[in-house]
Amino acid sequence: MDRFLDSRGACRRRVPAGPIRSGGALQRTFIGTLLFVVAGVLAMAAQSWVSYQRVRHALETEYEHRLENVANTIASQIKSDDLKDVRTYGEEARGFAELQFVVFGIQQTSGLANASVIGSDRVVIFDCRSDELQGARTPLDTLAFNEIGSALAGKAAVSRPYVANGLTLRAGFAPIFGAGGAPVGVVAVEAEPDYGPVLAGLERDFQLRTTIVVLALSVLAALFLRLAWSSQRLERRLSRAENLAAMGRLTATLAHEIKNPLAIIRGSAERLSKLAPDAQRMAGFVVEESDRLSRTVGRYLQFARAEDSVEGEGDAITALNATLALLEGEFAARNVTLRREAAPAAAPVRLDNESLKQVYLNLILNAIEAMNEGGALTVGAAERGGKIEVRIADTGPGIPAEVLARLGNPFVTTRAQGTGLGLFLTRRLVESAGGSLQLESTAGRGTTCVVRLPRRSGAVAEPTGGKPS
Repeated sequence: MDRFLDSRGACRRRVPAGPIRSGGALQRTFIGTLLFVVAGVLAMAAQSWVSYQRVRHALETEYEHRLENVANTIASQIKSDDLKDVRTYGEEARGFAELQFVVFGIQQTSGLANASVIGSDRVVIFDCRSDELQGARTPLDTLAFNEIGSALAGKAAVSRPYVANGLTLRAGFAPIFGAGGAPVGVVAVEAEPDYGPVLAGLERDFQLRTTIVVLALSVLAALFLRLAWSSQRLERRLSRAENLAAMGRLTATLAHEIKNPLAIIRGSAERLSKLAPDAQRMAGFVVEESDRLSRTVGRYLQFARAEDSVEGEGDAITALNATLALLEGEFAARNVTLRREAAPAAAPVRLDNESLKQVYLNLILNAIEAMNEGGALTVGAAERGGKIEVRIADTGPGIPAEVLARLGNPFVTTRAQGTGLGLFLTRRLVESAGGSLQLESTAGRGTTCVVRLPRRSGAVAEPTGGKPS
């Protein structure tokens, strides 16, 4: 249908059109929705992280204060003289028992992992965990060097978490002041942070909330995309309805304008038929084609009036042979080789021969035009499952999948100035007789059109096979 004939009857190609409209709007909607979901998830994650850090900081600060208070309590009950005696005489010193009572007693009642007393030289004076550490440099010197230094400078401090003996611990340090007000030692208390389970539970809670928000946003986005897709689909249907209405008005106008000239042409041809034999023969062609064109115009007008049924009685093979004979010159002009496959002798269907010829002309001319530099056209027919199946295959460049899915809709075409109605009307003709039109194509491997029509009831089946015609 997207072709025109010159004065010699040769079929000329129209200039290729721009690309078929794509779902750009839907793609932009999808990207926008995806960005919205990502932004929502990031915002929720950021809020959860900030809240988690605030709670963690508050718990850590509160725990550090408690650890400092315990260390200060022990340090306040240790006398500097007792500390000096213990360093000089060890366990034999007068104040060792008192030192042991104070440190060990508070360590047990406070649930500390360990408590120790460290001298100003960072050497252990007393350790609740092991007597062997007394007189040796404290292990905490490598784990909390700066914090011990801060306590020796007169300011309590708490270390960062560290792992010892398979436990995660934190150490608090408090200075022991001498008679002159200067620090003479340090009390070190170690304990396992009790806020760990709280933070773990809070982290699980935030993760659960984030997951719920992600699911909620995903569902919302899916619903929104579905709504956008439905809206776009409705817009396409409305646009198609408007196009069909415009096509109907245009077809009705064209049918009215063409019928009058056709009547004049036919009348003139009838008068020519009374002249010489050659003139009679040519006049017969004019009359025949004028009648065919008149019936075609009538059929288009029928479509414009939304009359779906155009059933009749015809023979799919007879119409196919007539169409191929009509296009012999076109095959030669386009350097196209015709290959005929086996076909039944007759194939009665519920569609008249003129309609069948119109179907074949559209499909074959499309195939010829697709093979710009020549090629092969394979045509075959068979009966399968009570249906007549006609296959028309070309060796053209094929059709991309995204374009193939939309072909057959009104005004969808890849050629410039084409209406896109040829394939649409062809499909309606076939479907009006209870048949179907299927397009099979792979880019770079050609296209195959399969026309399936129900065998007309009451007709005698002909065997499939025989020699190709």
